[in-house]
Amino acid sequence: MSSVRCPRCKQSIGEQDVNVSTDVAFCRACNVPHPFSSLAQNVNLEASVNLDTPPSGCSYHQHGEVTVAIASARSWAGALGLLFFALFWNGIVSVFVALSTMSTLKLLGVPIPKWLFPPKNGASSLGVGMTIFLWLFLTPFIAVGLGMLAAFFHSLAGRCELRLNGDEGWVFTGVGPIGRRQHFSVREVRDVRMENRHWRDSDGDARNKAQVVIELHSGHRLTFASGLPPKRRQFLALAAKRALGQ
Repeated sequence: MSSVRCPRCKQSIGEQDVNVSTDVAFCRACNVPHPFSSLAQNVNLEASVNLDTPPSGCSYHQHGEVTVAIASARSWAGALGLLFFALFWNGIVSVFVALSTMSTLKLLGVPIPKWLFPPKNGASSLGVGMTIFLWLFLTPFIAVGLGMLAAFFHSLAGRCELRLNGDEGWVFTGVGPIGRRQHFSVREVRDVRMENRHWRDSDGDARNKAQVVIELHSGHRLTFASGLPPKRRQFLALAAKRALGQ
């Protein structure tokens, strides 16, 4: 078993303090247990990827105090699958959105556009209460549909980017200029690692997904790259560790 290190004190955790069956690695110096599977991902990180020969869709550049590491989220198979489900889902939801829109326009006294095909019973059959209820009922379905479209564009042209300029650093996840930007101070970084994010789905089944974590001395954590293919995520984790001196 390769030696794993505590992300807090950087000391090696001995085999006697590792229980693979319960996924626990206990650091005696810090008196803190850690998920062994997360620590093990970082042991052979440098053997998994090479910054000089990055995987397809990745790049790493250093120019003076500026360091830029980029990993594309592009996946043609994922994009096509998301597009199919997005069109299917939004096609069904759009029928009810059209009905709600017509009822709302009718109640407001606004002429219904000719291109908006009304149902046979007409929108006038819906009252104020039913119209409000329908909009509230549709809100989560509309949100899911928009989320599918956002995921489609991210699989088509998304990226995860780490950029350092002197003491200033930030991580960007999104498409083009649109996305989430997380700022941090380089001197405040305590640890950079890969770890598994655990959760339970709607059926109660346990799920997990790997992500890159930048932990600051304040305890604040920046998480990213969970939507990337494994090799690209490993590349970005190694690039972050190398650039941040971890």
